Amino acid sequence: MKLSATLDDLYQRHLTQTQRGNWSYQSLLPWERGKSFKTLPWAEGQGSLTPELTVAVETAFLTEINLPWFTAGLKALFETGPLALKEFVKVWTAEEDQHSRILDVYLALSRNGDPDRRAMLRKQVLTDGYEIDGNGGFAVMVYTTLQELATRVFYQHVAKAVDVLDPVLALILRTIAKDETLHFAFYRDAVRAYLDDDPTRIAMVCEVVPRFRMPGSEMPDFPSRMRIIAQNSGYGVGAYLNAVMDPVLRSWDVWERDVPTAALAPRQALLAHRARLGRIADRVGEKEHPAQTAMSSTSRPSR
Repeated sequence: MKLSATLDDLYQRHLTQTQRGNWSYQSLLPWERGKSFKTLPWAEGQGSLTPELTVAVETAFLTEINLPWFTAGLKALFETGPLALKEFVKVWTAEEDQHSRILDVYLALSRNGDPDRRAMLRKQVLTDGYEIDGNGGFAVMVYTTLQELATRVFYQHVAKAVDVLDPVLALILRTIAKDETLHFAFYRDAVRAYLDDDPTRIAMVCEVVPRFRMPGSEMPDFPSRMRIIAQNSGYGVGAYLNAVMDPVLRSWDVWERDVPTAALAPRQALLAHRARLGRIADRVGEKEHPAQTAMSSTSRPSR
C-alpha cells in the first residue's frame, strides 16, 4: 500500500509540474523561414547549421519518432502494475508527441538536411520498429530513468552548441529538455520507491545499468552518428558517465545500500563497468570517443 501511495503522489506531482511548463510546438517554430520545396528545391548550404550539428538534430528526430513503439512497450509492461504507472504512460505519450513533430517541422522550415533522405529514413526507422526489452516493469523503469536523463543532457549539450548559429533551435531543444527532466524525475523517484520497498531489487539495477543503450540505436549509421555528436556537441562517454549514470546511481544509494549476498556480485560488476567507462573517458576525452561504447553497443536488459 505504501508503494502504491508513493507512486500516486509522484504522478500527481508530475501533473502539477507539467501544467506549469505546458508548451505548444507551433508557438516555437520559425514559420517565417518556410519556403516551398517545389519552387525552391532543397540544396546543401541553405540551412543554418553545420552538417555535423544537423546530424545531431536529425538523430534526435529519428529517435523521437519511435514514440508509438515506446508507448506500446510501456503499456504492455505496466498492464498489471499500479494504476499510477499506467496513467503516467498516457500523459508521457502526450508530452513526448510534440518532440518529434517540432523537430521534424523545424528541420523542414530551416532547410537543415536533405528532406527527401530524411523522409526515407523516417519511414525506414518506423517500419523497422522498436521493442522494449526488460525483465518486467521495474527493470524497464531503471532503463527509462537513464534514458530520460541521457536525452535531457543530450538536448542541453546540442542546444549549447547551436546557440550562436540558431537561437530558435536552441530554445526548442531546451524546451524539450525540460520535458525530459520531469520524465526523468518521475522514473528516478519511482525506482527509489521500489528499492525502498524491497532492497533486493538492487540486483536488477546493477544488471540493467551496464547494458544500457539509447533508444534509436538501431537506426542507420547510429555508431557514426554518435561519434559525430560526441565530437561536435561534447556529448560522449564522459558526459554520460558524469551527468547521467553517476547521478542516477547516487540518487538510488546504489553503493551505500545494504544488499543481500545475491546482489554483491552484480554490484561489483557494475563498479567494474563504471571504472571501465572512466578509463575510456580519461583516455579519449569528449572529442574523439565513439559514444556508442557506453550508450549503444551493449545489449539491452535481458528478458
